[in-house]
Amino acid sequence: AYAFRRRADDGRAIRRRREVAVRLALGARSGVLLRQAILESLVLSVSGGVLGLALAAIALRVGVSWLPETLPRINEIGLDWRVAWFAIILGVLTGIVCGLAPAFAALRTSVNETLKEGGRTGSAGGGHARLRSALVVGEIAIALMLLVASGLLLRSFEKMRNVDLGFRADHVLVASYSLPDKQYATQAAVDGFNDELVRRVQHLPGVKSAGLSSFVPASGSNSNTTFVVDGYAPPPGASMNLARLVTVEGDYLQAMGIPLLSGRFFTPSDTASNQLVAIVNHKLAEHYWPGGDPIGKRLRIGTPDMQPPWLTVVGEIADIKEGSPDAPAKEEWYQPVEQIEKSLGSMGSPTDINGNGGYIALRTAAEPQEMENLLRATVRSIDSQLPLTQVQSMEQAVAESEAPRRFNTVLISAFAIAAVLLAALRIYGVIAF
Repeated sequence: AYAFRRRADDGRAIRRRREVAVRLALGARSGVLLRQAILESLVLSVSGGVLGLALAAIALRVGVSWLPETLPRINEIGLDWRVAWFAIILGVLTGIVCGLAPAFAALRTSVNETLKEGGRTGSAGGGHARLRSALVVGEIAIALMLLVASGLLLRSFEKMRNVDLGFRADHVLVASYSLPDKQYATQAAVDGFNDELVRRVQHLPGVKSAGLSSFVPASGSNSNTTFVVDGYAPPPGASMNLARLVTVEGDYLQAMGIPLLSGRFFTPSDTASNQLVAIVNHKLAEHYWPGGDPIGKRLRIGTPDMQPPWLTVVGEIADIKEGSPDAPAKEEWYQPVEQIEKSLGSMGSPTDINGNGGYIALRTAAEPQEMENLLRATVRSIDSQLPLTQVQSMEQAVAESEAPRRFNTVLISAFAIAAVLLAALRIYGVIAF
């Protein structure tokens, strides 16, 4: 704002220099002209500041309604009156400074020289013309820089939108559920509900595949589990091995459309009475078995001093983007929920309950929104009191995870466009004066 007023007042000083010289020649006092210049500048700056605050208050009310609900502390967004008072005080100071500068410049000039400089046509002198040209060139350069910066930012956001997520978000419906402890107090009760839910959902018309999981991309979950890799010697000073452990049931991986790179998916025979198995993502496989085939390799939960059973890797899947598309993928491995308690070994407890909450994922032939009511009805047919939350398509979930980044991009682009428009107005003001 100060730069804008300064350039405008420079142009106004060039225009009014002859006017001030004429008034001084007619006997006007310097103090009167100085007060007039300051008053005019204060009226402009304070009026502009008050109008800016009013527009900011309106923009906040409208803008907050457009913001993503996942944006942190969204309810605290508002117009801070300390900032408002600061803006008004800054407007007063700007008005005084920008009023004094051209006034003093005009008062310091020689009356005779100024009257002669414009000639009979009243045109600006050579020095003023050069100053005006320099201001115009500077404003054009700033405008071009803002346009380039805004274009690069939008291009970066578009590239982020085209990043491979590692799964197919189209035609996927997800929902969250949590089984109440009182009604599902035993592992048998939980297993009974989950098995029946998967069976019924998989037989719904239009459902291609369905499964349960403790995690879905863009859910905001961020947990890690320590593990040991058979035959892997960590470098000196290395920290513990950490990766995300995801428990699944049914055809969750197929429902999410996660590509299988090698090996196989889980099958109904992967039960607690059979060999403990795991599926790892590509990033974990490249870390601990670089350039090799992870199929048949072993890992186990815990630290080296613990001795839980080994899990055999039976499949390798592609890396998925669990949050923002521009965030790096994490190391992950997947286990059947039915085997999780046995894989804990002595770390497990008879009172542990596994699979009593998580996410339902189903891939549909129709649009996911058309399956919402059918999914809710299926859950109610098993437990009429169990609610489903976060029922949405996977595309909606991904869009919500991108919302903060998209909001920042839109906000910065809006500022850039506003700055370019202001620069255009400044150029017009400089040329006009």
